[in-house]
Amino acid sequence: MNLTNALQKVQHYLTMGENVNPKPLPSLVVVVEEARQEWLKAQYYYNTVSDQDLIDHAVYLMQAAEKKYIYLLKQARNAGIVYSPYIMPEDVGIGKDEVVNP
Repeated sequence: MNLTNALQKVQHYLTMGENVNPKPLPSLVVVVEEARQEWLKAQYYYNTVSDQDLIDHAVYLMQAAEKKYIYLLKQARNAGIVYSPYIMPEDVGIGKDEVVNP
């Protein structure tokens, strides 16, 4: 028995025979926007806490969210994705076919 067959049997056992169809991954534009929202929420959390222990936690969350957002922005830039929900493509001299929308 090879590894693929063994894993299929384990999957079949765990899912009780249900057919498992993985969901498609969201586009990079959607992931970047979710990371931006996560970063904004972390900033809001930091601005609203007062207990010293929570401040330390809020700083950690904010820094982690910022690093994630910056990483995803770089990935989007490297993939040639140009997108802003606030700027129209014509305003920056980009053709509509060059803009990726979520």
